[in-house]
Amino acid sequence: MIEKIILKNKIAEVTLISYGAGIYKYLFLGENIVITPKTVDEYMHDLTYYGKTIGRTSGRLVIPSYEINGKTYDVEPYRSDFTSLHGGPKGFSTQNFDVISKTESKVVFRYISEDLEEGYPGKLILDVTYELDLDGSLHIYFDALANKDTLCNITNHTYFNLNQAYPTILDHEITIKASKFLNIDKNYLLKSVDDVENTPFDFRTSIPFRERLKEMQQTSFYGFDHTWIFDDLADDEIKAKAFDPKSNIGLDVYTSYPAVVVYTHNDPAIIALEGSFDQDAIHSSFTFECQYEPGGIHHQHLNHAILKKNKPYHQFITFKPYKK
Repeated sequence: MIEKIILKNKIAEVTLISYGAGIYKYLFLGENIVITPKTVDEYMHDLTYYGKTIGRTSGRLVIPSYEINGKTYDVEPYRSDFTSLHGGPKGFSTQNFDVISKTESKVVFRYISEDLEEGYPGKLILDVTYELDLDGSLHIYFDALANKDTLCNITNHTYFNLNQAYPTILDHEITIKASKFLNIDKNYLLKSVDDVENTPFDFRTSIPFRERLKEMQQTSFYGFDHTWIFDDLADDEIKAKAFDPKSNIGLDVYTSYPAVVVYTHNDPAIIALEGSFDQDAIHSSFTFECQYEPGGIHHQHLNHAILKKNKPYHQFITFKPYKK
């Protein structure tokens, strides 16, 4: 059974859906700061991952295979001839999680992924916990345990727009505390790890998306769908920020993960969306998908995201909205 759960206090109200253990609405001071399809049915069946939990691995694995402990595991192409996206066609975003516990401010979702589901070794038990603070902050905790060494790289795929009176995020001011990014080709295959300096990927100081998206619109991506590697910061330091100067609403991001994927909704929406968006919804919103570097298992110099047998996996993402 698909369950809808609401976490609520005087500052914020978050609607969660058990299908994909995802965020369906996030009201802060009465304003929705995320975009999703207009109906739960559309939300369940879309291919754009609105608000959902992504796993067993986030991002793209490169075909034809990867190796753990000398054993090769095949990667079937999904949404590309070169890679498999977001855990494959039956990834965690397509699964209905069980509700393990819930209160007015906290809910725990659980999904059990069987051995070799989507080709991943080992049975993995994942708990996704959402906890709403009195100040409107939303904490997301990912806790997993596997009975074999496996890949595990879980994130949340919420699309943010901090001022839905406007159809794009062009005026949103963005900060990403990262001096390095993953330079990829048009097929999303890694070319190099590069410095952000003198590139469109330099968000170390706050700058409107408009300025950077002008440069990216001339590329095959038509925006951002890239990974930044955070500078060496503590878990309780802000890793990324967004601010809309018209609504005066901002968002601070904290995470235990070393990297973030920012995607600026570069493709047309194929379903109706909440909010005042133009028909194609291009650049209507953006993600802060905190995670290990996607596809790191294929590269010696990146995090491989290997979860060892019987070793607990624990990571968190916190979204903290505010109003000036």
